[in-house]
Amino acid sequence: MEHSENWFLRKYHNGEVFGPVPFEKIREWAHSAQVNPQDMLSIDQVIWTKAPMIPEMAMDWLIVVGENLLYGPTTAEALLEFERLGEINPATPLINCNTGQSGILGETPFYQASLVNPSQEERTAASSLLGLIPRPGESGGFRVNLQQRIRELENALLEKRRKLMLAEETIVRLEGRIRELEDRIRDYSGFRRA
Repeated sequence: MEHSENWFLRKYHNGEVFGPVPFEKIREWAHSAQVNPQDMLSIDQVIWTKAPMIPEMAMDWLIVVGENLLYGPTTAEALLEFERLGEINPATPLINCNTGQSGILGETPFYQASLVNPSQEERTAASSLLGLIPRPGESGGFRVNLQQRIRELENALLEKRRKLMLAEETIVRLEGRIRELEDRIRDYSGFRRA
């Protein structure tokens, strides 16, 4: 992984781009719950990668919101921030993306450590970028955000199906046009179809 000083963060919800900044700054944003799982990172603003796909981001945790509903992946620090905000609690089920193991927030080593000795960094996790992403609670919580994401995906699927149907119609029309042109060529060249 290239630890360039020129990283860019593109926010999923509005497409706004932040940077260039050092990679460590983007990691700080992720650890303070400011990087959404759909946000994209780039070093050249040409090739973009979803933040959780970069291992150094440590976005390793999925929150089990409901039956077959997940939020994430996100960082351990973001989970602590969500718990502090009351969006999740120690009994919230989690899945570790690295190991595939399930558990609850209250049983994780990072949660236990936060109870014993919360660091100054954890107490002051909010920074000037904290308002960049809608907090789960601001728009109705994780369930509403997931339902909104599902609607967005369903709408995108419908749009793709519409485009596919138009493409198929265009193909049929063009194939007919090709047959017409082949017939014309045969007529001009003296060859006729039997």
